[in-house]
Amino acid sequence: MIEVADVVEHENGDATYTFEMDRASADLLNEIGIRLVLYCHMADMTTEEVFDDLTQKIDNRRVEIEETISGRYEMSMPGDKDYEV
Repeated sequence: MIEVADVVEHENGDATYTFEMDRASADLLNEIGIRLVLYCHMADMTTEEVFDDLTQKIDNRRVEIEETISGRYEMSMPGDKDYEV
């Protein structure tokens, strides 16, 4: 269980999030964080570079979905060559 308990938006555009979670969720987040750091080290990337890459993929996917909805693009799902929307 992970819940957003509070969000405080700041004038500079940043935001502070407060989460409530059970012990199992906290342990899982710790494990994921450690794995991320280790994978970044093995790939010779910073965590910021990884998040930038993920952000770009999300933006590309958003555009693909928007174009599919508008009928300008035929979308396929990763690993599914014959999937059409």
